[in-house]
Amino acid sequence: MKLLLVLLFISIASVLADQPLSLSPRHTQGTGPIEIDGLVYSQTYCYENLFNGISNYSGYNRWLCDDFELDDNYYVTEMCVWMIWTGEQASIMNFVISEDDPCDSDPNTNTDVWAESVPCINTFTGDSNWGYDIYETYCTINADAYPVLDEGVHYYFETQAETYGNCFILVSNNYIGDYCWHYDGSGIWVRSDVVFGLAMDLFFDFYGGYLGLESETWGSIKTLF
Repeated sequence: MKLLLVLLFISIASVLADQPLSLSPRHTQGTGPIEIDGLVYSQTYCYENLFNGISNYSGYNRWLCDDFELDDNYYVTEMCVWMIWTGEQASIMNFVISEDDPCDSDPNTNTDVWAESVPCINTFTGDSNWGYDIYETYCTINADAYPVLDEGVHYYFETQAETYGNCFILVSNNYIGDYCWHYDGSGIWVRSDVVFGLAMDLFFDFYGGYLGLESETWGSIKTLF
């Protein structure tokens, strides 16, 4: 009977697009996520801080976003998120960066400053939970589309897997900045603690380069590559 209940919960988690994962943990310790140079912002995956997974795929237009600010001016060349794939693994991630220009900490009133569909590589971290393997989803941005971001601006990072197979993006308990927000295709972002009753932060990393204090043009940035 216990095994039957576990299998039933796995089936429900795979089908219900609006629900976080809610199974009992089953963890296999692995080697951890890949590390590369050039980190410019980090809310990196850590198994000890793993809290849940939120459905996040294009099939039902599910998105998740979280806020961030940079300590200087940077261009971003790679992004990482961490995923559980209960269906087909995506080879493309859809990303948006928006600016909280009204300064109301609400992505519904933001202005988009960058959007791109970015190829991704899914690498098994060695960790597992809820009966599924955990993957680092590492995304390399086309050189003609690097986002250029400014120091001290309140941004939101919006993310979605380009797949019709259900999947879950991983989150921690809330401990950095504002709560993350969920979008279910209805046209409205809803804060995670409102829609799920849970305060959460998204695991994500940005890699790139430092722009420094001098004024740069997009043409001069591209000559670096």
